[in-house]
Amino acid sequence: MCQRLFACIALAGAVFLGGCAHPIQLTPDPTALVGTGSAPKIDRTAVLLVTDAQLAQEVITPGGGGDKVSYKPYKDLQTGLYVALGEVFSRVGLASSPTDPRIGTDPATVVVTPTITTTSYSPSILTWPPTIFTITLELAFRDPGGTRTVATVRVQGEGRAEFDEFKGDFSLSSKRAAQDVLTRMIKAIQAQGDTLRRWSTAGRTAEAVDAAPH
Repeated sequence: MCQRLFACIALAGAVFLGGCAHPIQLTPDPTALVGTGSAPKIDRTAVLLVTDAQLAQEVITPGGGGDKVSYKPYKDLQTGLYVALGEVFSRVGLASSPTDPRIGTDPATVVVTPTITTTSYSPSILTWPPTIFTITLELAFRDPGGTRTVATVRVQGEGRAEFDEFKGDFSLSSKRAAQDVLTRMIKAIQAQGDTLRRWSTAGRTAEAVDAAPH
């Protein structure tokens, strides 16, 4: 009985503690994304480009009770982005800079560069975990040299959680937003499938012409 009481007191202290930026996570459940890509995959390699500086970037936004929350959006979403791209493209890779050799020189490869912006909010004056969290995700699809943008896709996801839910997971609203935005992104990329396929075919055709004997 005493242990349960102490646990409740500790939980209350963690939720109601004020005056600092509380760390949360934006990590989705990657396994829930698998199988959500309904259209035939685009037969080309997509390389997700996330720099070390992006992975280290910390963002601070409002929570409840006048407090703030902190998180690393690129680090938390990198795995989910990789899985989401794998639902659309037949091959997926990772790169950490525009000159990363993993990008390769195949003109049909598409380099995917993410831009992530977030908002968080809670009307509570007592608890700090955000009850509403939004993630805006924009993906730019470029050629391996970075000189041409083939398509840009932008979606927004939202997550909500009330006290009875997030008392077991203070990151619940942000995790739900991450799941929502990646699910929407898969559908949005598939909507650009014809554009990406045509460019892929054009790239391979050009490569074949250049390689032909003169």
